[in-house]
Amino acid sequence: MAGKHKPIPEGSFYRNLGRTIRLTRVAAGKSQTDVADHIDVSFQQLQKYESGDNRIPVDCLVSLADYLDVPVTHFVVPEGRSKEDAAFMSLLENVEAKEFGALLEAWGAIKDRHGRAALLHLVRCMADLSR
Repeated sequence: MAGKHKPIPEGSFYRNLGRTIRLTRVAAGKSQTDVADHIDVSFQQLQKYESGDNRIPVDCLVSLADYLDVPVTHFVVPEGRSKEDAAFMSLLENVEAKEFGALLEAWGAIKDRHGRAALLHLVRCMADLSR
């Protein structure tokens, strides 16, 4: 059947979505309490969204995107995401929150795929040197 896609395992999808929500929130300098208040849930509920334990309702996701000033599509990993982008996002999880915001902002400004790949290569080389 043409055009039929293999479904993403549900748990994996919501864990990735939650991770993206958390990384975006941290990059925007917002606390869990700030975001939870904005989307009218408890911060414990937001923690469950960020961990992927609970599904976030679409209306909350739309409100969250507006609050964090990103398109809703930012939260859903496209099938075509490059290995470099995925690896870089994984790397960012280990960066201090303050540094993360600056790094993510700069990363987002790089539109050239080859530029992103070169930067990722540089970061990996620097990481190897510090071991």
